[in-house]
This record gives sequence, C-alpha cells and structure tokens, in this order.
Amino acid sequence: MSKPKNRAEELLDELIKDKSPEDLLGNEGLLKQLTKSLIERAMQGEMTHHLGYEKNSSLGNNTGNSRNGKSSKKTQRRFWNNRFGNTSRQKRTVS
Repeated sequence: MSKPKNRAEELLDELIKDKSPEDLLGNEGLLKQLTKSLIERAMQGEMTHHLGYEKNSSLGNNTGNSRNGKSSKKTQRRFWNNRFGNTSRQKRTVS
C-alpha cells in the first residue's frame, strides 16, 4: 500500500505532467525556474528576518539598517550556474 501524496507532490505532478526532459531540465527548464524562485524567496525571507520588519514597512525608516534596492547575485550549483536578478541588498551605515 502506498502512502497518500502530500500537497507538494500533487503540485509537482501537475507541473511535470506531459513535459519533455528538455522542458524540465533544459537551460530555461522548470527545474531551473523553480530553483531560482525558491532561492530568491528564501533570501527575501532571510532579509526580513535579519532586519526585523517586512518589506515596505515604515519600521525601517531612518534606522540606518534598511533595504537598499536589489542587485544580481551569481550562485554556482552542481549542475549549472544560475544568476538571480532580484535579491535584496541591505543598507549599512558605518559608525
């Protein structure tokens, strides 16, 4: 008897249904797109946790430690290099 699928497995089944290997693993394939989105969201969450307030919150105004736009980051993965274009930067002031 197999165990029931969780929500993530159900969503994944829907995403990969009728896809070719190229659609899944190619240069702009689903794996690359999902990895990029997951890492970007994790980094945004990390910045929110680090600063202690949500993006666009007035709590960060005039603190000297706030979001300061975005810049491109390049990560090296085992199977490919990936560039993430929308990662947050932290503004730091030196005392």
